[in-house]
Amino acid sequence: MSKADDFLQKCIENVGNWTCSLHTTGSNQPAAIFREVKKQGYEFEETTPGRWATTMFCPICKQDTTHYKLLKTTPTLTKQVRLGIDAKTRKRILELFGNRDAFTGASISSTAEIDHKVPWTRLDEDIDATILSDEEIKESFQLLTREHNLLKDRACGFCKLNNRRPPFLQIPFWYEGDSTYRGSCEGCGWYDGVKWRLEVAKKLRE
Repeated sequence: MSKADDFLQKCIENVGNWTCSLHTTGSNQPAAIFREVKKQGYEFEETTPGRWATTMFCPICKQDTTHYKLLKTTPTLTKQVRLGIDAKTRKRILELFGNRDAFTGASISSTAEIDHKVPWTRLDEDIDATILSDEEIKESFQLLTREHNLLKDRACGFCKLNNRRPPFLQIPFWYEGDSTYRGSCEGCGWYDGVKWRLEVAKKLRE
């Protein structure tokens, strides 16, 4: 069983009550695990609009941890379907981006990961890359190494829970907007690493 499966099982056993995400997942990054469960259509209590987590003391962990409350033991919401990318489309995307990492501009020697610029958790439905033009693919996707994709996932997970856009690589610069999420990812380095670097270079020239 995956960590998401383990967490879901504990939530089902504790339905209607707050469930600690730390000792039930063994992870100190519960947001990604929670998203995987929620995508299956399970309904959790919203603490505020668009947020489902609350911090409270866990008697097992002996500290304040992130908790979630499952409301029903069976899925009640529409399951969000993630579309696969076939080998032909993947090859096309890698060639469009020159197999280069969006965050550094360096060639990716390991397996490149095709990243949704707007995190999948903020999309109403997945993007079908097979029907997009080259320009539309560049607008919707970027290439990242596995390590950088994990970093982005954590940053976007934090933003999703807190409506706060973490500084890209610890540099507090957004080429549009600021650290507050206002319905758009545009301007954040995690959203578009290439454009963020170009905008930084422009600022330095100025």
